[in-house]
Amino acid sequence: MTQYNFSPLKGVLSVQHATVNNQVQDNLIEYFDYALLDKGNYFNVSLGETDYNGEDFSRLRPARSEVYPSGHIWEGFRKNWVWQSGLAPSGKEPPIVGTNPNFPGISGVYIDGQFEPTSGVGPYKHHIDYLNGRVVFDSPIPTGTVVQAEYSYKYINIVYANNLPWLRQVQTETKYPTPNYLQINQGKWDLPAEARLQLPAIAIEIVPQRKYQGYQLGGGQFVYQDVVYHCLAEDEYTRNQLVDMISYQNDKTFFMFNLNTVYDSGAYPIDYRGMPVPSALLYPELLDQYSNGGRMRTTKTNVSEMIALNGDVFGGVVRTTMELIKTNI
Repeated sequence: MTQYNFSPLKGVLSVQHATVNNQVQDNLIEYFDYALLDKGNYFNVSLGETDYNGEDFSRLRPARSEVYPSGHIWEGFRKNWVWQSGLAPSGKEPPIVGTNPNFPGISGVYIDGQFEPTSGVGPYKHHIDYLNGRVVFDSPIPTGTVVQAEYSYKYINIVYANNLPWLRQVQTETKYPTPNYLQINQGKWDLPAEARLQLPAIAIEIVPQRKYQGYQLGGGQFVYQDVVYHCLAEDEYTRNQLVDMISYQNDKTFFMFNLNTVYDSGAYPIDYRGMPVPSALLYPELLDQYSNGGRMRTTKTNVSEMIALNGDVFGGVVRTTMELIKTNI
């Protein structure tokens, strides 16, 4: 029987599909993550490279986990490893990544000096959790083992607002491995990687401020959605750089990939383990292949706060309005 009085929801194809808030936030996260890499936002760690105190940058430590037994997970001193290939910023060596498209990112780890490929089998078979900067072995290995890796880590972390300090422990002094880095159950390294926010970082938040304006006769609307960027660093100079880099994007137009089409096609580049899928698509490739997400423009950018949270954390807040056109509402 036809329900003549029923009028379906505008702009909603399915309750499972992402709408404006998530489309905007995810596109901004992916954009700034890749755009900063394109400008050299990474440092390479070579095998056996040491700092001025003799601490080994490439050395991994047994990580604390509430799920896996000791020796299962080994982490680097910095999170957020680079898996993207093909980057060649001017005047800088490209990131350390392998050439096997089935295993994007680093090609393996060293166990007591012996190279073990990520694609391998046996007692040292593993996968890489790039988001948390760690190696997860299929079976635990002795905690006294010397585990090393050559990798690149992202310096400025682009994160969702739920990674801000009130839900995460801000971890300072992570430019170098500290003397207690390899000591199990010691100090700030004893927190699981998921509970630590390393600086510098830019946290992107969709805030409850939105307006609409008619787009054309017959339907469609301009959507004006406010976004806040929380810029955090360990020094004032870096904080100022973060604030400037974000605020410089005023009046910039971003192309968007369609988050729903990407998910429906199974094309999202990172799986549930934090590891890139085989032949993972880079951000420009997502735009090229799933470009039906439309565009958004940054307007009304302003810097609203520049504060020192304490002696070693400096914060800045940039607020912008994203302008989109939604033809189906």
